[in-house]
Amino acid sequence: MATNVSSSRVQLSYPLYAADFDPFNPDFLLVGGGGGSSSTGVPNKISLIDTSRRDQLKEVVDIELAKDEDSVTSLAVADSLPAALTAFAGVNSSVADQNVGKNEHLRSFRIGLPARKRKAGGSTVEEDTEKPRTSALYCQICGLPFQKFDHLEEHMRIKHDRGGGGAKQNYEIQNRESQALGRSALFAPPTGTKNEAYQRVLRFSPTQKPGDPRLAAVASGLATQNEIVVFHPKPRPAQDDVVSRVELGTREAEDLDLAANENEKGGFLLGYCTNNEVFLQQLPITSTPEAPISLFRAADISKSLPPSQQPKFRAIRFLTPRLLLILRNKPQRSGADLLVLQVSKDGSQARMLLRKVLNSAIKAAVGLDVAPLTAVDGERQFAIAVGGIPGEQSSIEILTLDHSQSAGLGFFRSYKYLKGVHDGPVTSLAFSNFIGPALPVTGEVGPQSLRLASVGVDKSAVVHYLPLRPFPPAESKTPRYVLIPPGRSEAAETTFSVFFAIAIVGLVAFLLQAFCEIRGVAKPVLGATNWLSPRMQERVALPYGYAVSSATSEVPVAAHSAVDELKRSADDIAATLSSSMASATAGLKKLVDENSKVETPKAIIVREESLGDISTEVIHSDAQVVKDETLRKWDELSESQKKSWKRKLVDAGHWAEQQGENVLRGILFSELAGAVGNMVGGG
Repeated sequence: MATNVSSSRVQLSYPLYAADFDPFNPDFLLVGGGGGSSSTGVPNKISLIDTSRRDQLKEVVDIELAKDEDSVTSLAVADSLPAALTAFAGVNSSVADQNVGKNEHLRSFRIGLPARKRKAGGSTVEEDTEKPRTSALYCQICGLPFQKFDHLEEHMRIKHDRGGGGAKQNYEIQNRESQALGRSALFAPPTGTKNEAYQRVLRFSPTQKPGDPRLAAVASGLATQNEIVVFHPKPRPAQDDVVSRVELGTREAEDLDLAANENEKGGFLLGYCTNNEVFLQQLPITSTPEAPISLFRAADISKSLPPSQQPKFRAIRFLTPRLLLILRNKPQRSGADLLVLQVSKDGSQARMLLRKVLNSAIKAAVGLDVAPLTAVDGERQFAIAVGGIPGEQSSIEILTLDHSQSAGLGFFRSYKYLKGVHDGPVTSLAFSNFIGPALPVTGEVGPQSLRLASVGVDKSAVVHYLPLRPFPPAESKTPRYVLIPPGRSEAAETTFSVFFAIAIVGLVAFLLQAFCEIRGVAKPVLGATNWLSPRMQERVALPYGYAVSSATSEVPVAAHSAVDELKRSADDIAATLSSSMASATAGLKKLVDENSKVETPKAIIVREESLGDISTEVIHSDAQVVKDETLRKWDELSESQKKSWKRKLVDAGHWAEQQGENVLRGILFSELAGAVGNMVGGG
């Protein structure tokens, strides 16, 4: 299916490792990365990118972080207001702080947004500078943002037991400037002297409107004892805000995800995977979190393979609370695939429901993200993006998957394969949060699109604009939006193509059988001759066996004649060759015998010419011969030289084994032109 995907790119001054969209405004993309605490001079930064124009990405906010601290390894937007957004990032403290056991790895920032206003068609333009800018109010105690002062005052009275004039002393009116809000250490302090731990993963639960309760989770990497920490995402989270702590030991969480729990327990679900196992933990609101349960292991579907040859899990995302999408890499960079796991109602086990092999060009997958599109009557389509490494450049494969509460899960369908997006590996993929226009839709609603951002170590951020279609397309006031209209799956389309090909082959076979019956070549099965009019039968139809008998009566005669002729020719050739060989062999023996009987014997010289030919010559045996050539007798030759000359004389037909070596003693063997020659004295 041809798809019109436009892309735009911006080049920054530092390698990028993380990206996330503003959840309520896809015009803003937050990226982060840097060169770490090394002396390379590459800065550590967080940048806000304006993605409103499809032909140009623009960096509108640039926050430079401390040079002696680590680069940004993970990043997520927690909340968004018209004037600013709140973001969390994983940034390790300086080496000096870590050496004394202090690593405030979780940072929070307030990122000021440029003033914007939205057109009816969905595009944006810069707001008039004369208009007053909306201000945001922040509590100075906990950092929570508020739109109105009355809301802040009520928060101060209830949450912090302060009110009246006291509240005015604990807020500040913020403009659109960016600032750091806080830093925290949620991971347990390292037990050993070696500390290379960092915040590998940061993930927030999804949101559809401002004010939705959210949870966040972080996972460590390279620690002596790795862990996952789930917490309430306050601007300055502390240990009291921790909801759950999962100890992993020496294993690492490759990826994790959060989702709202729809069963009677409520709360949230934490799904995470190591490289060979998938886990699920229930996080109820009113009770203690349950212990994580192992749902699925790589060995469950590859029991016969040793651990080194088993596939590895790379990423995980919730499709629904009971459907998990797993990205898996095959061993030895031989490809990747997607698995859909269906979790049981009690959350105690899972089974593989669906599997999709990714594009054959992808040798290993490095990233995954999922965008749930709008749902109507329990039907929804998911957009799926996978970052892969086919070679030196990175590519992205985009797929869709339909789900219905009544019909269940559909099939994977390929949407687009984007080649050569980055030079080097993709470090992060992020879909925008598509909320969709209010229903029922009106004529003022413009075209809708989904945005996919990718960043890499090549210092570039790329945004792909994926056009969405209303479904059903016919003037519905309550459509849902999809990338690919629901229809036949790839498997169904393949089955249809196979049956169509079989039908074509059957039709051709039918016509061929009918033609052969009419011409009398095939035994009548269809009765095709009877389909013709009597006049046509007289002209083209032949009785069965007529064509075959006439052909068989002529073929043997010609065949026997040709065979006899070939036999005669072969006999003549064999006789000629035999005669030539015999005459050549006898001629050399006769020449030696005759020469030995004369009063003054002459010299018989055998030379090896080019291409292995042998020539003989009879000349007077005088000093001139010896001067011109190097000649040797048969008895002067070494055993290897004798064997060589015997083989050459036999191949040339001048000598046969049964004649014995006495014949050769009357011959001179020449070394002229590189050939070994020898002179043999006559008796």
